[in-house]
Amino acid sequence: MMVTRIRDHSLQTTSSMQINQALVRFGSLDDVERDALAAGESWLTRHERDRMRAISAPQRRRQFLAGHWLARALAAQACGGEPGQWRLDTLDDPRPRLMCSGRPDLWASLSHSGPDVAAAVAHQPLGLDLELSGRERDVVGLSRFALAPEEAAQVAALAPGPEQRARFHLFWTLKEAHGKRSGEGIRPSTARRVAARPSLPAPAEAWHWPLPGSGSLALAGWPGLEVLPGVPTSTASAWRFHPAA
Repeated sequence: MMVTRIRDHSLQTTSSMQINQALVRFGSLDDVERDALAAGESWLTRHERDRMRAISAPQRRRQFLAGHWLARALAAQACGGEPGQWRLDTLDDPRPRLMCSGRPDLWASLSHSGPDVAAAVAHQPLGLDLELSGRERDVVGLSRFALAPEEAAQVAALAPGPEQRARFHLFWTLKEAHGKRSGEGIRPSTARRVAARPSLPAPAEAWHWPLPGSGSLALAGWPGLEVLPGVPTSTASAWRFHPAA
């Protein structure tokens, strides 16, 4: 697993990504959008172009374009080819798939928050969620609505402030990543029945990276997901999902 904040978008192709590996990137929406616009629109499928043109909110349209380009850039880095040669399809499954002639299909997961966008690709289904701390929210109330009771209790036990927001975002992004991996999304009634608990690295199926300002990046994968050289593993915590008590 390789997790890096994009600074130079001239991504270099890796050796072919193995079955137990994943590639993750997050970076500035402005930078990724600039790369996407420079490539024109021919790399978008007709379905993607129709979806993008139906989005009325300018910011959401930018996020759509950037996320779909970033997923293709990662696919090209992981398995070769040019980003524009990869096709992204969500017609038969809510979980995005990436396809390119002569290359193995990949699963993808996309996320965006504020001025950043993130994507992950792998040979197996996975879920990625990015959350940057923005407007003030009632995180205690949201925790009771969407988190398992034991998770909500941890959030409520903290004094209002950055630490409480960070704890909420930790569980929230893990829940979002879990729902994206399964394709079910985050449904409060279901999410309350699943608890994320710390794990040893070997049996872990999810990872969390704290970001500045109480932000979070979470990835739901599978036990044995390989960490490629260069990943800041010292900042990642390992997790597993369990039936809530």
